[in-house]
Amino acid sequence: MPRGLVILVSAALAAAPALGFDLAAALDACRGERDDAQRLACYDRLAARKPVVEHRGAGNRILPLFDLSKPTRLVFESMDAIMVVYLLDASGAVIQNLHQAGTGSGSFLIERPGRYGIQVNASGGWLIRLEEPG
Repeated sequence: MPRGLVILVSAALAAAPALGFDLAAALDACRGERDDAQRLACYDRLAARKPVVEHRGAGNRILPLFDLSKPTRLVFESMDAIMVVYLLDASGAVIQNLHQAGTGSGSFLIERPGRYGIQVNASGGWLIRLEEPG
């Protein structure tokens, strides 16, 4: 494998994939491109995916405030029976209340720029991710 291709694949793997995005399938699709230029362009698209902000934890937690300059998708995943996610404004007021009963995931589009916080109340493990909508 050419050195440049290894770097592109490594960069694609280093960026956390979006929920519902199958990186293995995307890499297989790139490998299947017969034309060298098209194959490289495919790998470039994978490497260009912006890294996401991700928080993992268990139980209850208030995450640090963060600033958004454009619409962003809030993705949440529960590894246990109950998960409640509160999207907060900068003063701590609840903007949106999100639930996940049982293991599974959901998402919410934060449409407006601004300063936000997130509070998680969960009976077990969880994942919170902020990513570009797409």
